Amino acid sequence: MAGEIPIPPFSLTARMMHGSGLEAARAEYLVRGAQSREAIERVLPDDWSWTGKSVLDFGCGAGRVIRHLLPVAPECELWGSDIDPRCIAWNEQHLSPPASFVGNGEVPPLPFPDGKFDLIYALSVFTHISTHWPAWLLELDRLLAPGGRLLATIMSEGMCEAITGEAWDEKNVGMSVYEAGQAWSRGGPMVLHSPWWIREHWGRLFEIERLMSRGFYGRSGQDDQGVVVLRKGARTTTMTTADLERVDPEEAREAPALYHDVLHLRAEVTGLRAQGSREG
Repeated sequence: MAGEIPIPPFSLTARMMHGSGLEAARAEYLVRGAQSREAIERVLPDDWSWTGKSVLDFGCGAGRVIRHLLPVAPECELWGSDIDPRCIAWNEQHLSPPASFVGNGEVPPLPFPDGKFDLIYALSVFTHISTHWPAWLLELDRLLAPGGRLLATIMSEGMCEAITGEAWDEKNVGMSVYEAGQAWSRGGPMVLHSPWWIREHWGRLFEIERLMSRGFYGRSGQDDQGVVVLRKGARTTTMTTADLERVDPEEAREAPALYHDVLHLRAEVTGLRAQGSREG
């Protein structure tokens, strides 16, 4: 079915593509979408089945992944959401039905009732959310049915050198933001996560079923992302954004990672000032 659907215009996929030239980008769009579905199925539990499930592609873009799930749509309710209204319009024209789509803003909420989804996957989303990540985690938790799962890719050990120019050292990385404020047309902010930081902060809200610092797509190279599979547990207390952001003084790695953040942010500011002086 995916082969019968047109490929979106390059203007809708450019920020996600690494290929040089239009034909290479078009081929990459199809190949990476199929690989993403395979990777999702590979990291979910062995007994996972799409049958009877309600699924949300959070940050669906121009349908790169969800188009490869359309064959399961007769047995599975598929939704996609994205911040780009042009992508939502294209998806509604070409992928709906059987999938359905809604737009979202930079901050929650999404227009769904509590507990609607059995699976929410977010590929290359929290890798770029620098500020509102706690609010979005709380919102996605709200949308998950009891026992439902959130699958999110992360940039960690496999992406560190490409983004920072430095070798991986987990004491320097908690949640580290590079290129803060970078335009979305250029990829947006680049957010690195250490597995220990994910366990410490995201683990306050979810049960962590699986956490990989690299190899989500089954290969190394230009886009060697990791992944975390989170399960909605039986928590009875209400969590807030402050609860997720709180720095535990007993976690010795927090202070060095924060100090390293300060150093690289100073370097970025210095570079921007120097560039402004040259251009001025």
